[in-house]
Amino acid sequence: MEPFKPIKQVKASDRVLQQLKSAIFNGQFSAGDKLPSERELIENFQVSRTVVREAIKVLEASGLIEIKQGAMGGAFVKLMNFEHLSSATKDLFFMNQMTFREICEARLEIEPLVARLAAENCSAEDAERLRFACQNESATLEYPETVILRSKVHYILAEMCNNRYLTAIVKSMIELVGKITKQFEPDTDQIHPAGLHDVIVEAVIAGDAETAEREMREHLKYFLDTLQQIEQEYRQKG
Repeated sequence: MEPFKPIKQVKASDRVLQQLKSAIFNGQFSAGDKLPSERELIENFQVSRTVVREAIKVLEASGLIEIKQGAMGGAFVKLMNFEHLSSATKDLFFMNQMTFREICEARLEIEPLVARLAAENCSAEDAERLRFACQNESATLEYPETVILRSKVHYILAEMCNNRYLTAIVKSMIELVGKITKQFEPDTDQIHPAGLHDVIVEAVIAGDAETAEREMREHLKYFLDTLQQIEQEYRQKG
């Protein structure tokens, strides 16, 4: 017989917040749409005005909605930028509506190209930064610093590709994976052993764009397999 699981006390405002987020993420409300009025939300959720206002306040703080004043005012859904998209995707992951595979498949399409471009643009200063990042991947195993150290090479390569749009996308995806893994803190040497970037970095420094692209793809495939195993264990415990 399995042991009982602790009962989690969830505030009413958190329940309202999660339902409103789900409605936005699932497309019930698009960018520019107005959420139901405060009175309607109170009636729909059967909660107090204080509970509704607290949930709305969190939505506004997270950047998902904006409050407009006046006769035609109210809470309106905002267009998501990279930061909002990252935050929303993290929520979807923990609501079991997004997987690591879906996130990393996007990285598999983009980061090999970024590695190729970085190899074509690598300067002496870039080479020094990359080598330093590799050498310091195990400077600490404490969260969240260890996640930052093991991701540093990816950040530097993104900055080297000389395409600000690709840089923004890659950094957003890396930060997203970091935010998710921070919630359950898997062993750093299990999820991303030190030294995995060495062959990529040397190819980039040597200006070998083809090898850099190939090795980045292989690295991300390995990383995805590891993440999927960790995700499976996490969801089984949940």
